[in-house]
Amino acid sequence: MHRNKAVYSPMRRLYNTSTMHVPLRTDTQARRFRSSAVLAVVLGTLFTPDILPAAGPSATAPEVEIKKHSTGKEGTLRLGEKEWYIYIDVDDNRTMILRTETNKGRETKNDAEVVERPMSNAEVDRIINDWASGIKSILKP
Repeated sequence: MHRNKAVYSPMRRLYNTSTMHVPLRTDTQARRFRSSAVLAVVLGTLFTPDILPAAGPSATAPEVEIKKHSTGKEGTLRLGEKEWYIYIDVDDNRTMILRTETNKGRETKNDAEVVERPMSNAEVDRIINDWASGIKSILKP
């Protein structure tokens, strides 16, 4: 009887043909297959880096910028070609809040609000944080 000859049952042959699995009969064939498979994976990773996930911040994460001024704060949130802007100006007698939204450079919304009292720094911070988290929650799928 020949030792290298693989003998399979009819069920095993059916399994091999249904899964397109070719049995590797000798160690040499198995090594050749493994080395060529490893080489294909390595070359595929080197020449197609766009398949791998990019390092760093996600492309869908909005860019948030908050600046403090002497009389208030302003916030800008950008995602792609969309931009949201808020400006809060606090005077001695009132607080003015401006909100704008632009898409591809065109202004789509422009809201102004006047509060007839000066707001504290904590209130201004809360409004800016609520504004940013509200826009982020709208952007999440």
